Amino acid sequence: MNIVVQGLGEMGASLAVCLNAQPAHHVIGVDQDPNTLTLALAQGIVAETASQLAPVATQADVIILATPVTGIIQALQTLAALPLKSDVIITDTGSTKRDIMAVAATQLAHVAFIGGHAMAGTHLSGVTAANPQLYQQALYFLIPNQKGQAALSTLQTLLAPLQANFKTIDTTTHDHLMAMISDVPHIAAFALMNAAVKQLGDVADFGQYVAGGFKDTTRIAASDPKLWTDVLMSNQAAVLASTQQLMAELTAFNQALAAQDTDQLLRLIQSAQKARQHL
Repeated sequence: MNIVVQGLGEMGASLAVCLNAQPAHHVIGVDQDPNTLTLALAQGIVAETASQLAPVATQADVIILATPVTGIIQALQTLAALPLKSDVIITDTGSTKRDIMAVAATQLAHVAFIGGHAMAGTHLSGVTAANPQLYQQALYFLIPNQKGQAALSTLQTLLAPLQANFKTIDTTTHDHLMAMISDVPHIAAFALMNAAVKQLGDVADFGQYVAGGFKDTTRIAASDPKLWTDVLMSNQAAVLASTQQLMAELTAFNQALAAQDTDQLLRLIQSAQKARQHL
């Protein structure tokens, strides 16, 4: 089976290396960075490389788009103008789905498109972060268009080497869920890191004093800035609603502290503790 994977960052390369290890598959990696392509080929992450999607897409049985959301949308528009195989399956790894599914609905309704998003990944980036175990036991959301419904089982069989847990979901539910459990935590980590620098000075001045709590909370602040700018802007409405909720909770803590209301402060902490213990 000819499989094209566009985007050989952590997510795409980790997916490609699992599929390329299967003798029945021929994985073609597409990326604009020549060094990435060279490394991916040398390390056996892919069997073939290309710098552009269009020349290799027409002979693909499966096309996996693993770039940031804006890149996925551009790729979908490119694919819509190509003479693809009639039974081709197109999927993606974008972390927000509204804009992607909208383009797929208007421009690729004639092919099987299945939106995808795995709850996997780290703060690392690039082809050097390829990890064949990245998707193991990770929740992997699938959102098929009408034609994609019939191809769901085929795609899940293809992606079985990832050892992920697949779950279908609708676009709106997915994006609202991601806003609170993925997008806002990143904003919180970015904001805490920026606040610490503004209040305490350069990291070199206070870094030696930080312990596990600060390091754990800000770990994802090391994530790819361009990627997360793209993610947050592509899920703007849901993210804004979720950040408003977070700010309301921070305000509640501030008010309890300002009023020296020990009982209220205790209730706020206990509520969070109880919820976290059940997570």
